[in-house]
Amino acid sequence: MILLLDFGNTRVKAAVQDGGALRHVYSGPIDRKQLSEAVKGLEINGGMWCSVHPLEPQVIEWMKGLGLSPLTCSTPVPLRDGYSSASTLGMDRLAAAVGAWAMQPGHDLLVIDAGTAVTYDFVSADGTYMGGNIAPGIGMRLKSLHEHTGALPMVKPSGPVRMIGNDTETAIRSGVINGIRYETEGYIRDLKSLYPSLLVFLTGGDAEFFDIKGKSTNFAVPDLVLRGLARIVGFNEKVI
Repeated sequence: MILLLDFGNTRVKAAVQDGGALRHVYSGPIDRKQLSEAVKGLEINGGMWCSVHPLEPQVIEWMKGLGLSPLTCSTPVPLRDGYSSASTLGMDRLAAAVGAWAMQPGHDLLVIDAGTAVTYDFVSADGTYMGGNIAPGIGMRLKSLHEHTGALPMVKPSGPVRMIGNDTETAIRSGVINGIRYETEGYIRDLKSLYPSLLVFLTGGDAEFFDIKGKSTNFAVPDLVLRGLARIVGFNEKVI
């Protein structure tokens, strides 16, 4: 079986694929010992990882010892490259785009990943990754309001979200979460005006805070990056 790892800013998600099934084995802090314990007893025969930041050397050495490879800008993927600066593209964005394409090939696709940042990535119906946009996520916006003002408190994302906040806490939370929701719905609306058959994927740890799933999103896929990594591993086995 192959091991797949999606490293975020503070946490990592891991899954193994044996045949066609994807089985999650770990979600938690980036810790080599905990990761090693999570896959103990499993026969790992290679795999792939992607990360949004540099990893500790001991984590990299552990993965290499299992035969895993990093997803990089030079890794062959089953999408055409329409991005003008591939060397700066976040590999999690690319993997999510591949994951969406693996599920719905031949369609115009918008992938929305709501995490530390909110990313919007577009794949055209001919299988070209065209790029996308990056915006601050919920946590970054809440922290920015607190740190760059003299009186606004640090507000947690969980809690009441209203159309009109009736105190400072709900005003901040509602402003941030509703702002991202309206932003997201605007992207979907405008892209669908250009690509009427557009399919929308929603993923990421903060996706739960948005109520667009039943309105505008065709697929809510929490493990889209891992699915993309699995597809890339399979694609490279065929290429080789």
